[in-house]
Amino acid sequence: MNIAAPAYLMPVSSQIVQAGQLVSEPHPDRLFIDAHFGTELQEEIDNFREGHIHGAVYAQIRDVFAGPETPTSGSLPLPDIARLQEQIDAWQVGVDTEIIVYGPSPALAARGWWVLKWAGLDNVRFLDGGLRAWELAGGAVAQGDSRPRPARKSSRANLSPGNLPSIDIDDVERLDERTILIDARDETAYLSGCIPGAINLPASDQWTPSRLMRSSSEISELFKKAGITPGAEVVVYCGGGVLSALVFMTLETVGIQPRLFVGSWSQWSRFQERMASSAPYLRHLIENGKQQLKGRHRA
Repeated sequence: MNIAAPAYLMPVSSQIVQAGQLVSEPHPDRLFIDAHFGTELQEEIDNFREGHIHGAVYAQIRDVFAGPETPTSGSLPLPDIARLQEQIDAWQVGVDTEIIVYGPSPALAARGWWVLKWAGLDNVRFLDGGLRAWELAGGAVAQGDSRPRPARKSSRANLSPGNLPSIDIDDVERLDERTILIDARDETAYLSGCIPGAINLPASDQWTPSRLMRSSSEISELFKKAGITPGAEVVVYCGGGVLSALVFMTLETVGIQPRLFVGSWSQWSRFQERMASSAPYLRHLIENGKQQLKGRHRA
């Protein structure tokens, strides 16, 4: 007899895996990707060398999970698919490789997860709690640089773009009142400037101080309070497509697959005419109070 688990024990997303499960269920072809993002690149590399999951490879988001910034793009545009293919090939990823992405924060891991899924890799998951959770579960760790990966064990994984729903800046501008537009940045950033009609739902509310994801019931309640229910049409953005990748993932808890605006605020804010359209909405937020705009998705 199968008994359903209570809601508070249900996983936040089928894309999130627990460290204990990975430790207890070894895989013959598993690749851990340690995703980092910051301006002090050498410091990040040094942090990786100080300790990482045994067998993990280091990935700087700007180099692997984003392309070069342009005068009209956001700060972290999507990578060139050919360049990403070269990296995946260098990591000896085959069609049967199990990829586990983790990082110093859940959002960084989510960006890596999103880009790899967008590129057509199916067997990609996000490690809840990252390195600390892995260590507490008794997982093996290592120091130093990444070791060369063994030769690919299955046929080549051929990438193709567009396997997750996204939306470009022009279509964001044309969204109608039925679409819920989520700004996943913190409240301070949101109130400093946002896309007209956006509601604020900080991604950081979805994880604990120990960087573990909150329960499915807690996250579902966050969405419910924001007026997001099954069947809703949702678009999510942030500053550059990192925090919003996490919210994209967790919207599964309420049965929604949103569209991700990868360019996010960093692209929107490059254009004077779009910034001009944001100003009246921002004044309305400040004058009337952010909480009063819950459910009013378009200005």
